[in-house]
Amino acid sequence: MLKVAQKLNQVIYIFIIFMFIVQSGFGQGGWARQKGSYFTKLDFTTFSSNDYRTPSGLALETSKFNQKAVNFYGEYGVSDKLGLIVAMPLLRANAFETTNTMYGPGDLRIDVKYNPFRIREYVFPLSFAIGAEIPTGRRNAFASAKDNPLESINLPTGDGEFNFWATTALSIPIGRMLYVSSFFAYNKRTTYDSKQFKDLYQVGFELGVNPIKNLWLNSKLRSQFTTGDSQFPELGFVRGDATSFTVISGELFYRFTDKWGVSVTYFSGNDWLGKAKNLYLGSYFSVGVTYEIPYDFEKNK
Repeated sequence: MLKVAQKLNQVIYIFIIFMFIVQSGFGQGGWARQKGSYFTKLDFTTFSSNDYRTPSGLALETSKFNQKAVNFYGEYGVSDKLGLIVAMPLLRANAFETTNTMYGPGDLRIDVKYNPFRIREYVFPLSFAIGAEIPTGRRNAFASAKDNPLESINLPTGDGEFNFWATTALSIPIGRMLYVSSFFAYNKRTTYDSKQFKDLYQVGFELGVNPIKNLWLNSKLRSQFTTGDSQFPELGFVRGDATSFTVISGELFYRFTDKWGVSVTYFSGNDWLGKAKNLYLGSYFSVGVTYEIPYDFEKNK
């Protein structure tokens, strides 16, 4: 019986590490961090597209829009059931191929994640989270046209308003090397310059596998929907009002020590589950380095 319990602990531990490390976004899996453990990730992402989808979903070809960013993500186990998540683009660079580049930080997001069904390492992987996105990015950043400095376009590095999030997620391990996960999130948006933005909601699914020691792979499908059409098309895509899309991604994560790891992710946007609206649709690539202090089960028995 003791051997069975120890084996179960090992399986749970593997999937806790797996679920946290490989997921992007805000801990959109059912597991939360253990007390006193933490995980951090610093990554670089790059995106480029000339496929603009208007607020009504019309596809237009424009000059190429480019975005590069250095992002931070961190999660800390405050208690055995409660975790704190912080994420922020530390530096974002926005430009069209016809304009100068605008630099600045992005918006800071802080979430509190709760796993109610946990007693030490014994976890039922269902979690709830609430969070806020704070407008720490540049609300306005006007980029001058390269061929005419008197013309400019606004390319802010933040959306300029507060966002509030509520997320619930469920994860199910299948044997030792496989898991599936799903989540639902609701984004309560507020106002920018007295303009009330439409609320958004997201659904997502994930499949992950640990084929060999220290190597993890996953694939995700995430869709965002709007509660109504944008009333402010003049703002364009930079505020993200009434934005909808579907994203598929594939990620590879490798732990080269007990604490350090590296991840490579490819994302591709599409309109599979709903018409893409008010954004540039395309693909982006991310590479990151992770550092973690895992929970010590033996020390904390």
